[in-house]
Amino acid sequence: MKYFIFVIIFVFSSIFNSYSNELKIISNKLEIDRSINVSVFTGNVNASNDEIKIWSQILTLKSTNNLDEIEEIRAKDNVKIMMEGIEAFGEEGIYIPSKSTVKLKGNVKIVRDESLITCDELMLDLNNSTSIMTSNSEKRVEAVIMEN
Repeated sequence: MKYFIFVIIFVFSSIFNSYSNELKIISNKLEIDRSINVSVFTGNVNASNDEIKIWSQILTLKSTNNLDEIEEIRAKDNVKIMMEGIEAFGEEGIYIPSKSTVKLKGNVKIVRDESLITCDELMLDLNNSTSIMTSNSEKRVEAVIMEN
């Protein structure tokens, strides 16, 4: 029988430029390794706050040595991120709070309304509000923009 662990964890000032101060994570399993300050949530992971929702099969949180800040959030396997009317999909997502950067890679798809962008990798700089989408030479970045 599957069971879910509901955890409200790590109060921190900003996740993806959010004003929320809590991150709620639900998963089938949670493993914590305090020696390296890592928490690994596995199985049907759902992480959310007031501004963002993340789904994946594995979500790893790496904390600073004094456990007061998150150094990195890494989502793997069937990653879906919803924020401000945008849905983004990929195989792996990495958020570095200190740099306010998000990287999504592996068959990336970004959807807003009926517009669609596909690429191999998306890099977001949240401080500067910039996005860079790249693909290898065999599969180019493709955008279908629909006016509303």
